[in-house]
Amino acid sequence: MVAVELRRMKRMSQSVSVQTSENRANRRQYERTNLSVAGRLMLPSGGEYPCDVEDISEGGIALHSQADGEIGDRVIVYLDRLGRFEGQLVRRFDGGFAIQTRLQTNQRARLIERIELLKNHSQGDGIAALPRRAPRRTPTNEEANECARLTIDNGEEVACRVLDISLTGAHIRLSNRPKVGTHVTVGRTLGRIVRHTDEGIGVEFLSTGKLAS
Repeated sequence: MVAVELRRMKRMSQSVSVQTSENRANRRQYERTNLSVAGRLMLPSGGEYPCDVEDISEGGIALHSQADGEIGDRVIVYLDRLGRFEGQLVRRFDGGFAIQTRLQTNQRARLIERIELLKNHSQGDGIAALPRRAPRRTPTNEEANECARLTIDNGEEVACRVLDISLTGAHIRLSNRPKVGTHVTVGRTLGRIVRHTDEGIGVEFLSTGKLAS
């Protein structure tokens, strides 16, 4: 019995050693960039927490967060202006943790492009001037009905009207405009207010949901 337990512990130790070596190799392989980007993350427990990026690369993200994730947890992260990421929690540090991501070649290329834009092109309000990637269009009746209400990050729901929509965002008519940077949910799609307009707000989607399809 003791011998079996010792063999099991040895296998676990070897597995952790291999993972640690891979994580160190990944950190060396990809150039990490320090960015000030906010977002939200979700853990397997279903908990959702705010987070801020410490640094990011094609292979992983270091996040500041009060989330109580464990090594090995699958983590889903929505980052402002960068989008959605999935990864595995591989390292903890004081005030946060790092996740390892596995991106396809085209995803890595898009991420590198967006990181460079965030580093080099910023407007007066500190929000990067990323190009629109999809044409705007008038919403269908189904879309207009589904997103007739907008949920603010404090849980408040308000009536609204979508004026135009695309894969990456929407222009929404709203009488009382929350401040730029506020997280909102349009229908079932998570987004962030990136500008105020004469008629309401401009929202960038942080995830791809039914309304943005």
